[in-house]
Amino acid sequence: MRGMFQRLCPPLKRFYSSHPYPSSRQLSIADLYSRYKSNQPITMLTAYDYITATWAQEAQCDMILVGDSLAMCSLGYSSTTDIGLDEFKYHVKSVCRAQGSAFIVVDMPFGSFESSLEKGIETAISLMKLSSKVGAVKLEVGSSQSQGKLTDYSLRLAEELCTRGIPVMGHVGLTPQRVHALSGYKVQGNKSSADSLAIFETAQELQRIGCFSIVLECVPHKISQYITSHLKVPTIGIGAGNGTSGQVLVQSDMLGMLSGQVPKFVHKYGNFHKSSVEHIRDYIKDVTERRFPDNSIEGFKVKDEVWVDFIERVEEA
Repeated sequence: MRGMFQRLCPPLKRFYSSHPYPSSRQLSIADLYSRYKSNQPITMLTAYDYITATWAQEAQCDMILVGDSLAMCSLGYSSTTDIGLDEFKYHVKSVCRAQGSAFIVVDMPFGSFESSLEKGIETAISLMKLSSKVGAVKLEVGSSQSQGKLTDYSLRLAEELCTRGIPVMGHVGLTPQRVHALSGYKVQGNKSSADSLAIFETAQELQRIGCFSIVLECVPHKISQYITSHLKVPTIGIGAGNGTSGQVLVQSDMLGMLSGQVPKFVHKYGNFHKSSVEHIRDYIKDVTERRFPDNSIEGFKVKDEVWVDFIERVEEA
C-alpha cells in the first residue's frame, strides 16, 4: 500500500522559497544536566529570527539564547537597553518557529522587570507564554553588597520566579544592561579580590535560590573555573575561558555578519558580511549585464500550442 501511494503521489517539486522542517523532541533541563554531569561541554548560541534559529537548530546546538543583544546585532540599535519588550517578543516568537531540539532561553529585556517584583513576574510569565518552546528566562544580576550582604534587586526577582516554577538562568560578571553603572564593557573581577569574591558569592546565591544555570561573562578564566568547580549547576561562559560547563557566543559575531571589530573573546568562524556583499555585487553585475536570469536555467517554459494560441489571440484583438 505504501509503495503504491508513493508511486501515485511522488514528492512534489518545490517552486517556492521556503519549506518546513520535521519536528524533533526538545531538550529539557534534565537533558542539559545529564550533559553537565557527564562532563560534556554544553553548546549555546544566540538567535534573533527564524533563519538564525534554523541554522543553530540544524547545527544541533544544545541551547539557543534569544538575547537582547539582537538590539545591536540585528536591529541597529546602539545599545541592548534600547529594545522594548513588545519588539523583543516579536523576535522570540520568530525564533520559536524554527524546528529543532535546542532548549530555548530568552532574556528579560532592560526596562521590563526593574520597576517592581510584580512587573518582573508578569514579564517572565508573558515571555514563557509566547511559545511552549520557551524553556527558561535569563536574568542579569549584579553583585551589589551592603554590610557584607548581597542586596541586588534581581536576586530577589530570580528567587520569586524560581519559587513560581519559572526556570531561571542567572547572568553575572559583565551585565550589559548595567553598562553605565559598570562604566563600560569591561572585564569584571580582575581588579580586586573583593570584586571577584562578589561575583563568586552572587553565583552561589543564584544556585541557592534555584537557578538551573549561570552565565559568566567577561570574568578571568581562573575565577570562572574556580566558580564552576564550586557550583552544582552548569555555568555557561562568554569571555570566561574554557573552564566553564559550556560556552555561548553571539551568532552575528562568530559568523562575521557585521563589519567592524568583535570582542576579544570571540572566535570568528566565518565572514558572512564580506561574502554576502561580494555575492550581492555578483548579482548586480549579472543583472546589469543581462546574464541573470538565464531563461534556460531560471526561466519557466510554456507549451508551444499555448504560445501559438496566445499570439493568435493577441493579433486578433
